[in-house]
Amino acid sequence: MNSRWMWTCVVISFSALVFPVVSFAQEREGILGLIQLSYQNDKIKDIDAESKKDSFTQDYKLKYQGHVYSPRLLMYGIGGSFREEDSETDESRVGRTTTTAKSRDYNLKLDFIQGTKYPFTIFKEKLDLPTWTIQPEQIFQTKQTIDRYGLFGSAFLGKGINLRYDMQEDNINTTSLTEVTDQTNRSFMLGINKRKGEDFIDAAYTYRHTFGKLFEAINAASISIGLKPGIPTNFNMNISYNDNSFTEFTTAISDINFIYMPSSDFNSNFSLHANHIEQKQDKGNSATFFGNSTYRLSQSLTTNQNLMLYKSEGDFSNESIESLTLGLVFAKQMPKYITVSADTSITGTAQQLETSKNRNSMSYSIGGMVSKFFDKINSEINGGGSCYFYRSSLKEKTERYTFNTGFVSRFIQNMTLQSLLNYSEEGITGDELDGTSSITKTKRLTSDNSIGYFMQIGFRGSLDAKTGAILESGTTSRTFRYANLTFHYSVRRSLSLNAGMNFYKESLNNTRTILGSLGAEYRLRGITMNFKNELWKEKGPQGTRTRSTTFLQASRPF
Repeated sequence: MNSRWMWTCVVISFSALVFPVVSFAQEREGILGLIQLSYQNDKIKDIDAESKKDSFTQDYKLKYQGHVYSPRLLMYGIGGSFREEDSETDESRVGRTTTTAKSRDYNLKLDFIQGTKYPFTIFKEKLDLPTWTIQPEQIFQTKQTIDRYGLFGSAFLGKGINLRYDMQEDNINTTSLTEVTDQTNRSFMLGINKRKGEDFIDAAYTYRHTFGKLFEAINAASISIGLKPGIPTNFNMNISYNDNSFTEFTTAISDINFIYMPSSDFNSNFSLHANHIEQKQDKGNSATFFGNSTYRLSQSLTTNQNLMLYKSEGDFSNESIESLTLGLVFAKQMPKYITVSADTSITGTAQQLETSKNRNSMSYSIGGMVSKFFDKINSEINGGGSCYFYRSSLKEKTERYTFNTGFVSRFIQNMTLQSLLNYSEEGITGDELDGTSSITKTKRLTSDNSIGYFMQIGFRGSLDAKTGAILESGTTSRTFRYANLTFHYSVRRSLSLNAGMNFYKESLNNTRTILGSLGAEYRLRGITMNFKNELWKEKGPQGTRTRSTTFLQASRPF
């Protein structure tokens, strides 16, 4: 009795020293599992071929979780899973193919001293992945075995510093009718981070290598820094390095971002992306700078500026690009539900190429829109337009004019009427790099009219339908008609039904397409049963194509 009391005191004292109070998520103990059976039937009929596929899948999972003495000392989980998929495909051109794929997974996980400053986990896993494929006069068989084990954990060193580590090894054996291959993958990761308020620093190093027919080693390192010197500023930087001995490919990437927001009227964002690449005998460098700022001159007037600088040099390319955009945006809510908005911008770009002529360009854009909402009839009408002009030193030219108007009404309950009209005209003149320039002109008038209806069916169901037509004329004439229907109803808490239909008719290719679906979900004493059937059919000048899918599944977690 005295001996037992003495050991109890020792354990309590040891727990008080090694297991300080640190909250952690404790997994549910006991037996966990899943039984799931799935069946799927696919039928595809093309213009000159047919195929049919039946597949049956079995999933079984079992896991037991418990602890030794205390969850803070050791939590363990041991489990396994089994999956088998049997499928049979019958194709008119190839014949019948039978495939059986199995997966067996056995795993053990030991979580030591979780919730303390020094938690760590040891795991072991084994996977067997055999596959059999039988075709006319041919049999293929492969088997892959994976033995995986490792260790990962962390150490809280105080003052916001956390050390983490991860070690893993995979032994992979693959056997086929013609050869046997063995491969070993090993990886090691060591990282450290420190956080104080919103400031942080994180560094990590990873080493991975592969033994097999070929040897491959990868070294990777990264460091991330985040600083918030004050309320209006935010600074982030990330640097990464990656080297692959097999491909002889090395990259070093740096990203820097700085945000400055001194007030609600002004904000700015600056970023720099730099990249260094080495590949065998070639190497190169590139850097991109982005800067943008927004300043609100008044409640309805805002300016924005965007700057982009790009430079690359080395064996891959030698190029530089400078681009500056200045913009002005106006938006104002007028009396009687009238909204007015307008915007304009100018962009200048200079591009220098080593292998081609330099290109300097300028573009301008201006646009505006007016909308009016009628409260009594719950409707809105709007109209607007825009212009875009582009010129370059290589005689490139683009001119684009766009005008649009629209009407949306919800005056009738549960119904939405919409009518949109858009006109665009564009002329493009190509550059003179090859000595000639091409001229392309297009005109397009598009009308989109639709009726939508939504209805609540009791407290448990809904019906959403929409039908309409898109008429297009100008350089290319086209008609597109469509109809969509979605239905959902919960017969009870354990039974729900859903259905849908989509219909499309397109005049340019003279095709008709219909897609229908029907589904149900039923729950009974922990068992979930799903049913879904889909049918797709397309009819065109060359013939008819169909595709149907039937899916059944029963699942029981415990």
